[in-house]
Amino acid sequence: MRRATITVGGVRRLRSGRMRPRPVYVETVNRAAVLRSAPRGDGAAASACRRSPVALALACATALVACGSGDTPDNAALTRALAAHQSAEVTVRGTVVDVLPDAPAGSDGPHERFSVDLGGGTVVEIDHNLGLAARAPVRIGDGVVVHGQFEPDPGHPVIHYTHHATGHHEGGWIEVAGQRYQ
Repeated sequence: MRRATITVGGVRRLRSGRMRPRPVYVETVNRAAVLRSAPRGDGAAASACRRSPVALALACATALVACGSGDTPDNAALTRALAAHQSAEVTVRGTVVDVLPDAPAGSDGPHERFSVDLGGGTVVEIDHNLGLAARAPVRIGDGVVVHGQFEPDPGHPVIHYTHHATGHHEGGWIEVAGQRYQ
């Protein structure tokens, strides 16, 4: 669950004379935006949001950004992370170019493996943990959308954590033929 904090309804003057923003929280819950009022004791923020159409519009726009960021493919984000040799949470779209043998069960379970061409000469391996998610029935030539953790291993870039959230990491998924595997 991601949380974005926005200020709605201006500020409140404290007795000390300092100004304090009134927060309203936008949470992403099951890929849907939920507007939450400020913590207990600051109910004025939710009230301000209800009274102000501008504040409500700002909250909705923030919610849409928070919700959609994980579902919209952005192959350029992976390309930037690869060039910078940095790990990144990514969502990419590509074509399966190779189906590899499953990696044997190690400490974290067996993994389905396949390679995806993202265009522009970038091919990335997908490692999908079969101990935590159902096998994605991919074949060479299938179009897929993948969300997970990119690791820029030199000469062997890989996306893993393509399964549901485990508490240690944001959940990922593989989408093939309109079906999502997580």
